[in-house]
Amino acid sequence: MTSTKPYCIAKRTVWEAYQLVRANRGAAGVDDETIAMFEQNLSGNLYKLWNRMSSGSYFPPPVKQVEIPKAMGGTRKLGVPTVSDRIAQTVVKLITEPLLDPIFHKDSYGYRPGKSAKQAIAVTRERCWKYDWVVEFDIKAAFDQIDHGLLLKAVRKHIKADWILLYIERWLTAPFETADGARLPRVRGTPQGGVVSPILMNLFMHYAFDAWMQRHFAQCLFARYADDAVVHCRSEAQAQEVMHAIASRLAQCGLQMHPEKSKIVYCKDRSRNEAYPDVTFTFLGFLFRPRRVLTRSGRLSTSFLPGVSPAALKRMRQAVRRWRLPRQTSGSLVDLAGQCNPTIRGWWNYYGAFYRTAMHGLGRYLDRKLVRWAQRKYKTLRRHKRRSEQWLHKMKKAYPRQFVHWQFQGAQVG
Repeated sequence: MTSTKPYCIAKRTVWEAYQLVRANRGAAGVDDETIAMFEQNLSGNLYKLWNRMSSGSYFPPPVKQVEIPKAMGGTRKLGVPTVSDRIAQTVVKLITEPLLDPIFHKDSYGYRPGKSAKQAIAVTRERCWKYDWVVEFDIKAAFDQIDHGLLLKAVRKHIKADWILLYIERWLTAPFETADGARLPRVRGTPQGGVVSPILMNLFMHYAFDAWMQRHFAQCLFARYADDAVVHCRSEAQAQEVMHAIASRLAQCGLQMHPEKSKIVYCKDRSRNEAYPDVTFTFLGFLFRPRRVLTRSGRLSTSFLPGVSPAALKRMRQAVRRWRLPRQTSGSLVDLAGQCNPTIRGWWNYYGAFYRTAMHGLGRYLDRKLVRWAQRKYKTLRRHKRRSEQWLHKMKKAYPRQFVHWQFQGAQVG
């Protein structure tokens, strides 16, 4: 039986998209409908979405604008689509990602299957040992400034399905709705928080930067994660040339290199002794800088390495403070570990992957919170800090795997 719908969209794809949205959870959009509310009439809601998408009559609702604080001050505007719209966008992502991802550069690491920030850090670390200079750059408000005309030109080059082109155009121009109900039209950008936004960002940056770099500076290796990138150069003169060329190229594409987050860095180590003002850069939460290391012969030396950045450590300490651990005295130490370990494990798996020593300060901070917890919970330890520290030392020695960070710091308390 042939479908009378103008666009052929499989119901199975809509179901798969719903399953992915459900697994990712997420907040309600402008209609205040949660996933649980959507599921109260699941088959009806999914059929209605499929019917509208297949007939070309699906119009995305406004995107809920949410402002979240940035680590370095200021706010970032996120766009939260409705549950139905997240499912619709996921339908398009399921179909377009297998078509677009194979064309992307191997050193584009953001929002891609099989790629990760840790891979970007690993390859950058190795290249810093081989190349003396780095151009670090960040794009100012990249998601908000993407040129719709240039983006759609790239989309049409690779996507031929009319219905996908139709809905991508509608998503790009769907207005923001602020907390007070005002609707803000959008003529540039793709909402950070939308399901299709990351792949559209990667497609735009593929032509704005990745492919352009291959044509003009093939000898300069780079790693890019969305709008954050580093480029490796052989000399300061080459780094200057590359930085100016990138700034000009971004401007041609309607983007601006962030003046405060972009610079040239000298990868100083034991064999590089030139005097240069910038010998550190931050990439994906890691601070790259000269660090003390032990050589294979046991001697102290200096290498240019990534370790958790001070800003990332500050965010983690703030998160620990919000847990209010010293007040969680109704449960046991085992209960406390069960509550904290999933988050701590995530931190150590990511930030502890490189130069783990830099994470020890956070481990000591956690331990100080546990000491205060013990002082509040056990009367015999109150007003006895040294005795409390001895108690924690015994716990770490007896149960070294109780807390994730204990596994990497042994029985030391401090």
